[in-house]
Amino acid sequence: MNLRKFFVLITFSLTAFCLNSCQHSLGYAALLWDLPEHGLQDGQIVKVYFKSNISHVYIIGVPGTKERYEVPLWQITTPSSKKKAIAKFAQYNDYIHQYGKIKVDGLPVRDEPVNTSKQVYRLHKDEIVKILYKGEGQDVMVGKNKKLPGDWLCVLTEGGSQGWCFSYNLTIFETDGSGTVVSGEVEETQITNDDTLLEQILNAKWYPENYARLIDSNMIDLESMKLAYGFDTGVESGKIQINVPEKYYSGKYNGAEKIRDNTYSLSGTAFQIMVRNKDQIVVNYTAKDGNQEAFTFITLPESVNLPEILENERKRRNDMLSELYKVTSFTSQNYGQLVFNSGRTFTWTGYTLLVPSVIPANAKGRGTVNIKYLPSKDLSSRYQGILTFKFDGATDEINFFYNLTNEGLNLENLDAYSIKDNIAQSRAGNPIVLFFNK
Repeated sequence: MNLRKFFVLITFSLTAFCLNSCQHSLGYAALLWDLPEHGLQDGQIVKVYFKSNISHVYIIGVPGTKERYEVPLWQITTPSSKKKAIAKFAQYNDYIHQYGKIKVDGLPVRDEPVNTSKQVYRLHKDEIVKILYKGEGQDVMVGKNKKLPGDWLCVLTEGGSQGWCFSYNLTIFETDGSGTVVSGEVEETQITNDDTLLEQILNAKWYPENYARLIDSNMIDLESMKLAYGFDTGVESGKIQINVPEKYYSGKYNGAEKIRDNTYSLSGTAFQIMVRNKDQIVVNYTAKDGNQEAFTFITLPESVNLPEILENERKRRNDMLSELYKVTSFTSQNYGQLVFNSGRTFTWTGYTLLVPSVIPANAKGRGTVNIKYLPSKDLSSRYQGILTFKFDGATDEINFFYNLTNEGLNLENLDAYSIKDNIAQSRAGNPIVLFFNK
């Protein structure tokens, strides 16, 4: 059989299979979400003809017509007999045709109707969810003895995620088959600005305030910028945490209460939150000896993908070191031979002229090398970066500005005191410039 006949046969077989499959249905299912473009509304029972695990869709029929349409797998109940499909949807009858519009950014959808349960999805302001049914769950507290009004609702998002959302920050409305709101917005729980603000603060992701400045200036400092650093309010994890370089404080989350304008106490703990705005807070921590510390935290815009930013910076630095490893050996008439080995190690011989002004006398001629610090914005146009040498036998690290050219390697010593917040702010007073040939 030639290749052309083979493909013709395969095409014919697949077409016949599809036609045959579409004639024999999988059963019936109930729609969970309106399809206004086809005049269908949630709750309607439709015939299901075919399931594609590759495209993640069902082929359904429109009642009273011969039309067939694709819908995502999550948009209907599991196909079964017509009687079972009707029975399955019965649990959703109390909220048939009812949807919710999200009032605040970052509202969580949880695995269980408990405020500390695992988060399965995070909703955006004005996003729409389908309300499936009401459940019994744990009270949501905003103060020591104050319950947040509302109900735990099982909801379905537009992307197919399903879980529990507290109704306090939902505006509930009803639609018809065309997707139009038919009864206006259902009367909603009255919400005070203070309560809404507190809900936003407790559910936001908080980072150290310098993150925004470093990201805006493209000065990504891997020493001080880590995903684990920041402030966890404890509303999800149950554990309040301040985690910043060289500081860590924690406590158990027991709710929050307002103590004065824009200031909230995390009940029964040493933490207080002063809200400057919805994107910036100051967290005060009072130690057992009465000493207080204040930490400023911010939120980051949705467009900022911090894990990706940090990973790209790690890759950039690794690529810079890889360029040095390609050459391996550099030689200077005055300052000896510098060899970069695998595993970010080096050997350096013949550097006597740099002892002890730059390299300490107790340093051995080997150690590790890394790119740990960044040149300031003003200096970044002059130098490619900073190499940090840690000599075996020596306590202090030795830093050099560097440039790698076609001819060789330029190094310039850097005083430790000029490095502030892991960024070199200035050159040394009397720098020593070293040149090594490849």
